[in-house]
Amino acid sequence: MAAARELFGECADVPMYEVARRAGVGQATLYRNFPDRRNLAAALLAEHMVELEQLAADHAGDPDAFFVLLRNILETMPRFHALGQLAREDECLGSELNRHRMRMAELMKDPLRAAKAAGTMRRDMTTDDVFLVLSMVKGAVERADGPAARTTAASRAFALVQDGLAPSRAPA
Repeated sequence: MAAARELFGECADVPMYEVARRAGVGQATLYRNFPDRRNLAAALLAEHMVELEQLAADHAGDPDAFFVLLRNILETMPRFHALGQLAREDECLGSELNRHRMRMAELMKDPLRAAKAAGTMRRDMTTDDVFLVLSMVKGAVERADGPAARTTAASRAFALVQDGLAPSRAPA
């Protein structure tokens, strides 16, 4: 999984033999566990969802939970850049990605409500707006060349939109 995560962070067109080589296992072992690239990509998405669910549980009731979750999602965007490309090409993987997004939206609802109640988030922010922010950052990530540049682009894009997430401050 670590080898696949790293390789998919580089590009979408990852040959399975390269994943096996990087992982230090035989191709038969890889194919026994993941019959094709789609299954491997789906396993990576499932792994991220488990991590995100644990992070949400660890920060339940924390007024900063929304920002913790959002930052995690944005930090993993460069890692999942290629999976988005694969999902556009593969209907089954696209369905898996959509289930991932729906679960992510559910995980964000309570933390978003808590952030608004704590006054750290603009009151008109919705989960649809969260996905709009993610799309904007995704656009920056897609234009960057290489894993390091995608990570930098995601961080910079988030820094730029953070002011838009904050509640408006009326002049005194």
